[in-house]
Amino acid sequence: MPQTQTMTLDEKLDLSCKAALLDKAGDKEGAERTMKLIPMPPYLAKWAKKHMGPNFLIEYGWNLSEAEAEFGSDWLNK
Repeated sequence: MPQTQTMTLDEKLDLSCKAALLDKAGDKEGAERTMKLIPMPPYLAKWAKKHMGPNFLIEYGWNLSEAEAEFGSDWLNK
């Protein structure tokens, strides 16, 4: 399910720090889940779609809200 709320840079940095702490504590899965809450930048999402396929983005649960805002909600199907 896409996230629709815009995330500030401070919120993104806060989540990144939390993920780093989880990783340092040995919780790799928790760190990964936390990082996936941060919207993937549109340029990176576009690259990943082209080189890894849309299923990679969907199946791994990446937050694509910024890409959807820039490219439209149906961009993965185009």
